[in-house]
Amino acid sequence: MARPIRSIEIYLPLDYNDGRPISESKYLSVQQELLNRFGGVTSVQRQFPLQGVWQSGTDTYHDRVVILSVMDFREETQLECLRYLERLKARLKKKFDQLEILITTAELLAI
Repeated sequence: MARPIRSIEIYLPLDYNDGRPISESKYLSVQQELLNRFGGVTSVQRQFPLQGVWQSGTDTYHDRVVILSVMDFREETQLECLRYLERLKARLKKKFDQLEILITTAELLAI
C-alpha cells in the first residue's frame, strides 16, 4: 500500500568561490545530522560531481556540486519540516561560505 513521504535534496558546493576544495569533514557532519534526524541519507559520489551553472543579476556562477538526498517517512508536519530546513540552510550558507544553498522538497508516494 502506498504511503506519503517527503523527498528532500540539498545541493552543496565542492569548492569555495575562490576554487579551494571544501573539506570532507564538512560533508560528513551534514550527513551525520541528516542521518540523525531522518534515519538515512544518500549522496552522489564526490569523485563524479555534478556541474551547476546559475545566474544572479549579470554574474554567472559555475559550481561542482554534490546532492544529499533524504526520504522523510516521519509524521512531522510540512511546516515543522520547512522550519528545520530554513534553519539548516542558514547554517549551511555559513559553513560552506556561500551566498546561496539550494534545498528542494517534494511530496511523493512510497510503494
